Amino acid sequence: MGWIKEAVGYKSIKTNDDVEMAQADSVENGKPRKHMSRDHYRKVKHFALYSLLMVLGLIMQTNYLAYKFYIYSLHPDEVMHRPWLVILLLCECVYLITALFSAADHLLPPSSRPDLGLLDTNHSTTPTVDIFIPTCKEPTEVPMEAVKAALAMDYPADLMKVFVLDDGGDDDLRAFCDDLKVETPGRVVYIRREKLKGVPHNFKCGNMNNGLKYSEAEYVVMMDADMILHPSYLRRLLPHITNSPDVSFVQVPQAFYNLPIGDPLNDSCSMGYDRILPNRDSVGTATCVGTGTLFRRKHLDEIGGFQPQSITEDTMTAFTLFNRGYESVYLNEKLQIGLTPWTFEGYIKQRTRWGKGAIQQYSASWRACLGRGSQLNFVQKLFYFYHTGYYFVSFFNVLLMGTLLGALAFNWKLSVGTAIENLTLVKCLTFYLLSVRISWIALWLNMPQGVLMRNREESHFWWITPYFLQMCVESLRDFQATFVFVPTSNIDKAAAAGQGSQSGMIPLWMTKCATQVNQVKWHLAFVIISMSVVIGRASHAFATNDCGEAFLVVGLSLFLICVSAHMLIPVVFVFFSPNFKPSQRKSLIRFNADGVPQFTPEDCVPKWSWTVVPYEILSWITLIFWTTVLVFVMKNPSGHVVHSWCKA
Repeated sequence: MGWIKEAVGYKSIKTNDDVEMAQADSVENGKPRKHMSRDHYRKVKHFALYSLLMVLGLIMQTNYLAYKFYIYSLHPDEVMHRPWLVILLLCECVYLITALFSAADHLLPPSSRPDLGLLDTNHSTTPTVDIFIPTCKEPTEVPMEAVKAALAMDYPADLMKVFVLDDGGDDDLRAFCDDLKVETPGRVVYIRREKLKGVPHNFKCGNMNNGLKYSEAEYVVMMDADMILHPSYLRRLLPHITNSPDVSFVQVPQAFYNLPIGDPLNDSCSMGYDRILPNRDSVGTATCVGTGTLFRRKHLDEIGGFQPQSITEDTMTAFTLFNRGYESVYLNEKLQIGLTPWTFEGYIKQRTRWGKGAIQQYSASWRACLGRGSQLNFVQKLFYFYHTGYYFVSFFNVLLMGTLLGALAFNWKLSVGTAIENLTLVKCLTFYLLSVRISWIALWLNMPQGVLMRNREESHFWWITPYFLQMCVESLRDFQATFVFVPTSNIDKAAAAGQGSQSGMIPLWMTKCATQVNQVKWHLAFVIISMSVVIGRASHAFATNDCGEAFLVVGLSLFLICVSAHMLIPVVFVFFSPNFKPSQRKSLIRFNADGVPQFTPEDCVPKWSWTVVPYEILSWITLIFWTTVLVFVMKNPSGHVVHSWCKA
């Protein structure tokens, strides 16, 4: 038992100064009063700044599109003879709709939830809790460490049990649990469920629902087998749910100890964990993220347990609870840390699985969540719809990039109407692009590694497009196939095994290279085609010395260069992977003398990398270019420059 006591004494997630500064409750005239902490006051000022800029950006975007519609309505014949203009307009309309959905997240005020401190466990009312750790063929030592960390939490031993739900038939894991039963009597429950042929197993969801049959605790924690809980986890989360009967679950962010330096693939999801979920928490609608979630058992029983209609049972369960009128709490503290996929293939499979789960969720519950009987409010309905709709933006990304490539390569005319009309349109466009770029920069202020993560998020939007598009097409073509589920750990193992195999007389390096090229073939094709078009058209434009054509070429080329730079990220990652190897895993996290894994909040912040600098430079070049364009057109009110562009 010594290793448990040592882990319990591990460094607290907050210092005394932090707790005092964040303390929210005091008494004034005999009534509780909430104080705004210094940190929250800073967040409110930042929220006011980026909200103002974001609203301005939406106004400029709407104004630009409105004026474009106006010009097109005056010259319908010209538009009909240039179908690419209709495609571009369609894409721009979709991006406006996407921006409006996104604004529903960003314009919510930051959560002002008071710091309730640590639960006092010396009362007779201290609740019982069961920790569910579902496993499925992970390396045995991984769930073993998760179990040790869970047992080492600062919580009364007689009120907490750890359920090891083994779906992979791991005999070594069972032996480990049997030993723990001797060392910690009554605290570890090992369950290996029987899977009947022809009966749906429902993967992780079915595994946890099977665990519910043996659990009698008041609260249940949903975990991933590779996640490690902080000793203060339960005592930090329980105060937010025990005295709030309408709260169904409390969620904390995920963090990863094998995160590559610079987080090139955006594994850390900083936008979601550090901006979107805290904002949604202000209206009690932060969704479940699949691990580190504390559920009220009573509410789970009301909806029949975890929801199996989707392979992403986390969000499916969350929205089912929201549709009952219940709420959630999001506590933005790094109280769990685990493993992100080791391989690029594992990462893509994980992300596309989330997309398939979102489509399944919409198919199974859109009537209940969007119909007349829905208890979701307007904002929640927006979140529900956008949760699935976001993935289909990939169609329009491809349309936009393909159309602009064609426009640059074949000199397609991108304007209609008079020179004065187009001068005004260019003004509207520059105001729109500048306001959006500035609001995007402001949005990431005061966030951990804001410059790094801002660029990673933007890159991810572009380079993930081919994979999301393929996922959407496959889901629409064969919906039943989306229910095929392979645990990420198994994908990683299969990928590693494939890299180490050799087929016939083909050299290993050639097999590996072919596999790598296949993974990023669309990215390589886009970069090669884009750069060829940019170089060829730029040479012609500057050779003709036509200012109007040069303006058009520079504008389109700059966009394609930026997107190509974003597309290079998976290419570089696949061929020169900066990721850690599974063999390094134990060296990436600290252990105490008894083998209990430990971490601090500082371990959860992505590490800076110089590789983001070129993307930051491109971002500022774009900002400077459109600022120059705005100044230029403002000094040419007659529109003669734009007229030459229109004739080009």
